[in-house]
Amino acid sequence: MRRIFWFIILTGCCVGAASVLRSSLSLYGSGSVAYSVDTGYIHWDTAFPAVTVCEQIDVNRIKTYLQKNDLSSSLATFYKEVSFWNIKYCKTCLSCAFNSTCVRNYQEGIVQIRLNCTDILTDCWWDEKHFRCCDRFRPVHTEYGVCFVFNSALNGNETDVLKLNRRVGTPRLVLSAVEIINIRIHASDETVSVALDNILGRSSILPLMATLEVILKAEQTVNDVSVTSISQGFRGCLFKNEQPTFVEKWPFNSYTYSACLLNCRAMIQYSLCNCTYHFMSKIVQMPACDVEDEISKYTCDCPMGCDEITYKPTHIFYNRSSKQGDSPVRASKVVVRLSQLPTMRVRRFAIRDNLGLVVDIGGVGGVFFGASLLSLIEFVYLFCIRRK
Repeated sequence: MRRIFWFIILTGCCVGAASVLRSSLSLYGSGSVAYSVDTGYIHWDTAFPAVTVCEQIDVNRIKTYLQKNDLSSSLATFYKEVSFWNIKYCKTCLSCAFNSTCVRNYQEGIVQIRLNCTDILTDCWWDEKHFRCCDRFRPVHTEYGVCFVFNSALNGNETDVLKLNRRVGTPRLVLSAVEIINIRIHASDETVSVALDNILGRSSILPLMATLEVILKAEQTVNDVSVTSISQGFRGCLFKNEQPTFVEKWPFNSYTYSACLLNCRAMIQYSLCNCTYHFMSKIVQMPACDVEDEISKYTCDCPMGCDEITYKPTHIFYNRSSKQGDSPVRASKVVVRLSQLPTMRVRRFAIRDNLGLVVDIGGVGGVFFGASLLSLIEFVYLFCIRRK
């Protein structure tokens, strides 16, 4: 009778412990992280955004290149499509007549057609101090070809990125361009790609004799140390020193969402064609497609970055004039600044980590079985060591 009693008690404890542990473990499979708002802004450093300048299509420059190299004018459409980004890539390549409507060795022609930084930008100012634009607008390979970026962590150490705080204030960047340009504003660690959100919309393409002033606000997400103990699948984001599990060879120094999208599209292109878009090939170190290859559409599913900062425009002032004014050359002007320093940011923290799981298991064992780490050691000692 006594044995039956203790068997019933032990069975009930096992059922209760299993039920509680099942509920506890299910919580670790979902909702492992939570978010709160941090308002201790006095000691924050906020990175100024990166500003990327890319040139736009110039048909007259292509015609000049063809005339200079004694090439047929029928190649104008082909060189326009391979020298600058085209959403349909190369339509003329689908019905290509070599040396008539297309050529194989077109890379050297692209280099001669596209402009250098000094041909695009003239005068720049940071914090009301003048500097030579191309000293700080560094060349970078993008899907749009070679562009020029200011304040990018990809061109050097992340410590070189300009930071704003209550001591520095909110200085502004001013640049002057003498060519039609495309402006992209993004986080300093992001890789410019076609899939990168264009926060400026149609205002990103700036013709000559135009003025663009962009006033931004910064929204930042930071993480507690406890988040690093949670696996990638549960936390739903990746830190900069990590890489996606579905990527065998990561071509970048750090992880960002935009870099993952770029690499994902490159891998899909390579799996379908054994090559990639020729502007992309230099970024991901893969073979470039020939003019006979056709690149298909694709979709990508990339995890977000854990540490990220996004910029959203609060005001965009755009004005285009037909008068040259006092300037000796026809130029456009761009002003980029933050409206104010951020006063709050989102903090991600772990609500259930590995230590919490150990505590839950220990609590269940203590409540239902009176077990502890010492009693477990004592059990091993009595039945294994002392018995011998």
